[in-house]
Amino acid sequence: MKGVNVLGVDNRQLKEFEQNLRRLAEQVPEFMEELIKGEGVFAVKEAKRICSSEQISPSTKGSSGNYRNSFHSGDKDSKYEGPAEHDGSQPVRTGNKYTVDVYNNLDYAKHLEYGFRSHFVPGHWEGKTFVYQRNDPAGGMYVGKPGGYIRGRYVLKRAIKNTKDTQAARLRIKQERKIKEFLEKK
Repeated sequence: MKGVNVLGVDNRQLKEFEQNLRRLAEQVPEFMEELIKGEGVFAVKEAKRICSSEQISPSTKGSSGNYRNSFHSGDKDSKYEGPAEHDGSQPVRTGNKYTVDVYNNLDYAKHLEYGFRSHFVPGHWEGKTFVYQRNDPAGGMYVGKPGGYIRGRYVLKRAIKNTKDTQAARLRIKQERKIKEFLEKK
């Protein structure tokens, strides 16, 4: 019985599986950056949701939405002002740790986040918009009760907390989807 293979093993699928695993390993850094950017975008959307649901705005007569729409993720030093949630910068990698900033670069964002003393603001109203104008003869408006304090709204702090609280489940789903996608490729 010459040339008879009694244990005929076909290992083509195993080799294919091995190749898919190697491709997946090569994609890990890129995938991690994608996950981090996604978490930053999630936090930004959460901050915008909080602003909308609680009607947080710096103006008493109406809001242009500047505060809500100025939340972004990426590099807080970039001074990005576009409509996208992520400013296009790459997450920062330090060893095995990736980070992305979530920020609002408006001048008054820090005051709304942490609170401020009430004060007089010179200017005038043009429709629903208050226009700041130094030494405006039309007067101005008082923000808060004289001598009082306006509580901080902690929008960014709450958005990041909500993101962290739900992060594990969201990341697990994305990771499982990516692994399944790679392993099923032929």
